[in-house]
Amino acid sequence: MGEYVEVSTEYNEAVVTIILLIFGLIVGSFLNVVGLRWNSGLSLGGRSSCAHCGHKLSWQELFPVLSFLIQRGRCRHCRTKISPQYALVELWTALIFVSVPLIFVPVFCIYVVITIYDLRHKIIPNTLVYVSIVLNLIVALFIAHYSAIDLLAGLILFFFFVLVWLLSRGRAMGFGDAKLALSIGLLLGASVGFSAMVVAFWLGAVVGMTLLIVNKKITKKSEIPFAPFM
Repeated sequence: MGEYVEVSTEYNEAVVTIILLIFGLIVGSFLNVVGLRWNSGLSLGGRSSCAHCGHKLSWQELFPVLSFLIQRGRCRHCRTKISPQYALVELWTALIFVSVPLIFVPVFCIYVVITIYDLRHKIIPNTLVYVSIVLNLIVALFIAHYSAIDLLAGLILFFFFVLVWLLSRGRAMGFGDAKLALSIGLLLGASVGFSAMVVAFWLGAVVGMTLLIVNKKITKKSEIPFAPFM
């Protein structure tokens, strides 16, 4: 009887994981749309289309990841290459759904959109980061019941980034990064939040140095978005 219960539990967990993966892929497809259309004047509704030829995508072309693989990363109509960003964001969101507690999934989805937008425009949208701050503050105060030091972690990170922003006159860090640091500090608390920022700085440094070496268009004066590393 005990063995049956164990097998049944494992089966149920597998089914839930598959459902979350599928739902995450679908949500990831929508987050791509949000990130690409945010502040563009385009509606979030309506059918998706090829960015190059304007071809309206049929239902066969809208399966997350699968359509990208079947079409070999090209538009079926004009054969123009499709950015791998679409499939990568879908996979990333699916991993979020199966690895992050569900209560934190909404704010992580906001972070996905912020990453997409910052990579394209080198700006962190105020509306998105403010919403993430409010959500994380609600969770920290009323659900996770963080300690005082964990609640202060967001402010500590915020003022540290503000200091870097002021001393560098905005060249080393944007003020949007400070607001995002506040959000992440509220989400992760003191220990994990501080560690996450250290890892983000190291990743940013490694990627920045690598780009300087392999990409001649990148110089020491080039702007590299920091939000994706955070």
